[in-house]
Amino acid sequence: MKANERLVNLKKSMCVPLLAAGILFSGCSKENQNGLPTLKLANDITSNYTPVINLAVKGGLAEKNGVHPVIDYTEGIEPVITGKIDGRLTDLVASLITGGNGDDVVIFAGTMGGGHIVYANRNVAEKLKEPENWKGLRIGARTKITPFIVLAYSIREKYGCSADDVTFRYFDNDQAMMSACAKGEIDVGTTYYAYRETALAQDLVPIMDLVDLYPDYACCRQSANGKKIREERKSFVSWTKGLIDAWKFYNTNEKDTISLIKKVTNEDDDWVYSNIYDRDNTARITFNPDPFYNGCLSQYDICVEKGYIGENPRPLPEYFDISIYADELREVIAENPDDTFYRDMWTYFVRHNDLYPGFYDRYGL
Repeated sequence: MKANERLVNLKKSMCVPLLAAGILFSGCSKENQNGLPTLKLANDITSNYTPVINLAVKGGLAEKNGVHPVIDYTEGIEPVITGKIDGRLTDLVASLITGGNGDDVVIFAGTMGGGHIVYANRNVAEKLKEPENWKGLRIGARTKITPFIVLAYSIREKYGCSADDVTFRYFDNDQAMMSACAKGEIDVGTTYYAYRETALAQDLVPIMDLVDLYPDYACCRQSANGKKIREERKSFVSWTKGLIDAWKFYNTNEKDTISLIKKVTNEDDDWVYSNIYDRDNTARITFNPDPFYNGCLSQYDICVEKGYIGENPRPLPEYFDISIYADELREVIAENPDDTFYRDMWTYFVRHNDLYPGFYDRYGL
């Protein structure tokens, strides 16, 4: 099935029941039969298959925890800023930039991390498998998106390649970047793993996953309208609890998760497994809902360096809230003291958020 056909089928998809641990959860974005508080959340149509989000929404785990999510497939951060929607499930860099420039958005949880592949022109690919050889390269990039920001940060911090040591060429889309790389107009480029077949068809050579340069980097985060999250924090807490439950379900109930995503995407078992569980195919993507402040801070720094955030940038902690996720996860652990999965989530949280100001005063348990 072609990608555009899959996206059309998604829009036609119905609410999906999910049987798990003997309990039937069901969710539907169009009906709120229990009169729960509602959150209207924007997502990208290209991220329709994201398992943790679908488990929370169509699997009913958000409603089980007290909130009715409505997903709006739209692009851009502006509807969040204006309050037309309550939050956005994607676009970390857009939130970093608009928040850093003073708009009232709050980053509070994660959606995806990893998932990008670094390709090279076949004539130079073997040499470029070692990043020590990257000085003087022509690097393809799409501005103001995670793979470019992560790549720029990684080669600067690990290999001393500053903006003066490499040449970045900017493209409007991944297809144009891959074409330029195939022609030798640039040496390397980074694209989402879903473009793997397109890249290989143009004789590009995958030289590494981007996580090889920056392990477990943050990609899509979840952002909220500032006024909304302050006034209705409880709804975002309930939503985040659904994400925590969904992350465990995804990791412990592969069969039922695949069954749900099959119904959402109208794809077969092989396609779903390949796109949500196969780490080799997905460039080691993760759907962990942890906010991952540390990884977002490194991208914030690059946004400032590149001038995307203007003079006197607003400090990231002013619009990055780790407390919603942390407080709810601690509550889940207290409710399930013998569950090692949740305790491991806390260990991950500490390792990925300990640069947050005052972290150990509040969370150093």
